[in-house]
Amino acid sequence: MSMYNLLATLMDDMSRVELTPEENLRLLEEIEANRAFILLAYQSNPEMLKVADPQIKRLFEKVSANETDAW
Repeated sequence: MSMYNLLATLMDDMSRVELTPEENLRLLEEIEANRAFILLAYQSNPEMLKVADPQIKRLFEKVSANETDAW
């Protein structure tokens, strides 16, 4: 089941839905893969980063600060 389908199912059924440990792990893996993809897109496109949400910009500021500290 894709993350989209899983989230759609959860939203359609307003009662509490218990996920199995395997489903939880799969959901977390998909969220992390999507997060990594989005961050890569921002890294590879500085113009996109200029208009990014402030929370996204802060993530990159932290990364830049950590890289500077490492030197």
